[in-house]
Amino acid sequence: MKKMILGWFLYGTAVGLCAQAPQGDFKGSIQIGQTTMPIVFHFGQQNGQPTTTMDSPAQGVFGFPVQSSECLSDGELTLKIPQIQFRYVGKVRSDSLIEGTVTQAGQSLPLNLVRTARKAGVSSELERPGTPKPPFPYREEEVSVTTKDGIKLSGSLTLPEGEGPFPAVLLISGSGPQDRNEEAWKYKPFLMIADCLTRQGIAVLRMDDRGTGKSGGRYADATLQLAATDAECALDYLLRRKDIRRGKTGLAGHSMGGTIAFRITAQRPQDVAFVLSLAGAAILGKDLMMHQCEKIILSQLPATTSDSLRTLYEELYGTMALPLPLDSIRHRSTPLMVSIWQHLGINEDTYRENLTDSIRRRKARQLTGQAISPEIASIIQYDPSHDLSRVQCPVWAVNGAKDLQVLPEENLKAIKTLAKGSPQVVTHIYPGLNHLFMEAPTGHPSEYGLLKGNFSQEVLQDMVEWIRKTVGAPQTVF
Repeated sequence: MKKMILGWFLYGTAVGLCAQAPQGDFKGSIQIGQTTMPIVFHFGQQNGQPTTTMDSPAQGVFGFPVQSSECLSDGELTLKIPQIQFRYVGKVRSDSLIEGTVTQAGQSLPLNLVRTARKAGVSSELERPGTPKPPFPYREEEVSVTTKDGIKLSGSLTLPEGEGPFPAVLLISGSGPQDRNEEAWKYKPFLMIADCLTRQGIAVLRMDDRGTGKSGGRYADATLQLAATDAECALDYLLRRKDIRRGKTGLAGHSMGGTIAFRITAQRPQDVAFVLSLAGAAILGKDLMMHQCEKIILSQLPATTSDSLRTLYEELYGTMALPLPLDSIRHRSTPLMVSIWQHLGINEDTYRENLTDSIRRRKARQLTGQAISPEIASIIQYDPSHDLSRVQCPVWAVNGAKDLQVLPEENLKAIKTLAKGSPQVVTHIYPGLNHLFMEAPTGHPSEYGLLKGNFSQEVLQDMVEWIRKTVGAPQTVF
């Protein structure tokens, strides 16, 4: 659960068609509710042909090619990416100002661009201090795991020097398609964790989700339960290896991955020696989503708007939590989502009066189908309390104090209260950290792509120390 994105900037190839186009770098911002999204266009030439690329730093997207770019003699500029229904129409007012509007999927937003200077020798991509780089003082193997439905998943297993057997940790990613490093915005938290633990004598397995990275299959049909089954297969792979110590192998999950770790532990207590919950969700799914909504959306709106929306969101999540087929949930949710979009002033084609009813219904069904994925529905319907009550191994559960996606107090209290069968439950809230365990001003997801730090070293050190005390991992510092 990382990004609040509109699905922009996904596909495209560069085709320059621009005459009298602006040259250089132009920057502006799109305002979506209370969220500001910076956008940068780079106008240049390659092999004598004009080219245009686009950056969306908050989404970790840099150098994205614009498919067609046209500038007319009257100064009207048009940029298009047809595959994602993206269109920018602007007026070149001077060599340093373009005024215009972005349109995508029926939503139109103003975007004025001002010339900006790119610093010489500085890449537009974020550089994360402390990101591990080879050569590493340990071994790394590319591994393949077969799921119960025959999908081949790829991953990386890092092993300390020596023959073993070693204590081990399986990393389990959060919601959404994640690669083995959980990479976004050049931020690679699972690489950071794997590097830190392996240097301390602990083997670590991290996997690409199905349909992601080098793994086969499709992510679109994934649910929380299917992700848990895939993670079990990865755990089985670890436990079959002779260089892995079976009685000292644990699970570490981030966000939904923490929820999955508790689920697997409850079902297979003999195979899990400990659980690390990194911002793991531990309350009823529909309550989790409503808490997110309160902190991320409603808190940034005027009181009159937020009060109306709160009622709509409560009804929406209540509808999505019903034990019904997904198509029925989408059908019942569509009018609620249209009302929400209308309050937020987005997706206008679903409620504009000058459109026919058939167009509005078709647009609404399409957008609702995209918004309510099998995974989102499974999260909202899931109650982790039963699994938490069956956990029998030691638990280390932590959150950042500025986590707005998995609220620290509510979820850590649930873990502490429900995991009564555990011999040890350690919980901690780290000041200043967000859902990604990075230092952050407010913790709002709109900041994620703008932060320049890395995974908290304090959290890494505490994690290693707790594992060492709990399962007796050797102290090996490189």
